[in-house]
Amino acid sequence: RFLIQPEIDFEYEVSFYFINDKLEYALYAPDKTRRWELRQYNCSAEDLSFAQKFIDWNTIDKGIQSVDACRAKDGRLLLVELEDLNPYLSLLEVDEKTNIIIISRQKTRDYETKIFKFLKYIYIIPTAFFQKKG
Repeated sequence: RFLIQPEIDFEYEVSFYFINDKLEYALYAPDKTRRWELRQYNCSAEDLSFAQKFIDWNTIDKGIQSVDACRAKDGRLLLVELEDLNPYLSLLEVDEKTNIIIISRQKTRDYETKIFKFLKYIYIIPTAFFQKKG
């Protein structure tokens, strides 16, 4: 079996991160030759509608999903990948406020999953480690 993907000339890649079907944040790679250098992305209502269609289509009602897309030269978003099994969250690329919001929202839910216990651990340790002393 083969998966054939066409080569498409695009402007940039963007990823939308959803937790329990709610958009939490979006990141993009403004330079397509450096796709792992991510920046926070302010998505338009049209961008959100595009990503939300795939979240609504998927049958997962709780958990983390990411919708990865590329912005075509004509301005359209094209689906690259829908991840719902262990998506890489790029939490080190978002600002501290977003990290705190993501983690604290999980504390207010009626359950706390193992993944968020882990996220709290990896977020709290690096923050404390890199703070200036005295």
